[in-house]
Amino acid sequence: MLYLTDVVGLSAAAVGGLLVAMRITSAIADPVFAAIADRTRTAYGRYRPWFLWLSLPLAAAGVLAFSTASFTEDTRLPAVYVSFCLLNLIYTAIMVPYNAMSGALTPDSSQREYLMSARFGGGFLAMVFLTWLTPKLVGFTGPGQEALGWQFAMTIFGVLAAGVFINLFLNTHERFTPQSAPHANPLRDVGDLFTCRPWLALFGLGFVQMVAFALHTGVAPYYIKYYVGDPDLVTGFTMLFGLGLAAGAATTSTLTRWLSRPSLIAIMLGIVAASSLGLYLAPNDQLGMILFCQLISGLALGPIWAITMAMYADVADFNAWRTGKSATAMTFSMIMVARKIGAAVAVALIAWALTAQGYTANTEASTELLDHIRILIGLVPAGMAALGAIIIGFYDLKADKVIRVQAEIVGGIKTEV
Repeated sequence: MLYLTDVVGLSAAAVGGLLVAMRITSAIADPVFAAIADRTRTAYGRYRPWFLWLSLPLAAAGVLAFSTASFTEDTRLPAVYVSFCLLNLIYTAIMVPYNAMSGALTPDSSQREYLMSARFGGGFLAMVFLTWLTPKLVGFTGPGQEALGWQFAMTIFGVLAAGVFINLFLNTHERFTPQSAPHANPLRDVGDLFTCRPWLALFGLGFVQMVAFALHTGVAPYYIKYYVGDPDLVTGFTMLFGLGLAAGAATTSTLTRWLSRPSLIAIMLGIVAASSLGLYLAPNDQLGMILFCQLISGLALGPIWAITMAMYADVADFNAWRTGKSATAMTFSMIMVARKIGAAVAVALIAWALTAQGYTANTEASTELLDHIRILIGLVPAGMAALGAIIIGFYDLKADKVIRVQAEIVGGIKTEV
């Protein structure tokens, strides 16, 4: 949002509309791509080939999206809508099989937890690194050349992303492929999910989790820049959150030795609620308290991301065992739909608050605008976290049941080495 409002020069309302449109189109596309991925049959597997096919289009779309500041004023908004929606659709198409791969690499739930811990630990560390690196790349082109700097930065990131996905294609293998096929009609795969209680619990959790997360990350730059009044701290504030997320994700397997996954999620969400309230209540001159709450929020959210993704794979196995039809990508993607709807709600709330209070980039914020910023980074995420702690109580797929289900599924699985 800061790139589009402060560099491209779009209004907060226009950016909010764009980001909501992106989330909605992505949410619609997610199950479509999942249906295709579950039915893909190649010598390289169901999901793995998509990393090769879409790596270069993803990189090109990223560069295009962050080149829109060079368009004329009349064409800039349409160019932004087309390029960012294209980027989002390609990203969705490649992430659907990426998510499903955790179920294809191993049927063992504990191994999946380690995979997700590594995935999100690495992802959040990358977030920290790129938060530090991006301003340097943007500034590499010189003062007053921010638009060119963003284009340069995204070119570097696009090349790296393409290399990462090609490497993923070359060095992963779908070792466990269920023999059962999905339904001929993908809508029946979707219908099966909505009769699966543990999946429904994760669906609801995914929605509230993403509302809280997207509000926190989306509002944080405005919170620091205008409420705390220190624009130079925005990067460090974001990096601190990312470090907390990475550290929290890394502790996942240790924490689940002592607590069940649902219990751990509920406790972590309670901590998120408390730290979010801390950000709302903290005076703007109490920087130590603000930084502490930011770090604690990340530490508590990190394990939730890793645990829930492992649980999605377990539920995919349970649903395949229950129905006799395997639809791993659809199981993941429909929960991604809930997350993307949650992200759309968060973006809409941010855009509404900024627009309603007359936000103008790089000018002093009114007291009313600051109050809205505090509410969106504090009170609303706290409420969502509390609601999530209630929702996870409806998850009834116990660890011993997962073990039994996976033991039976392994007996009907073709192992490819």
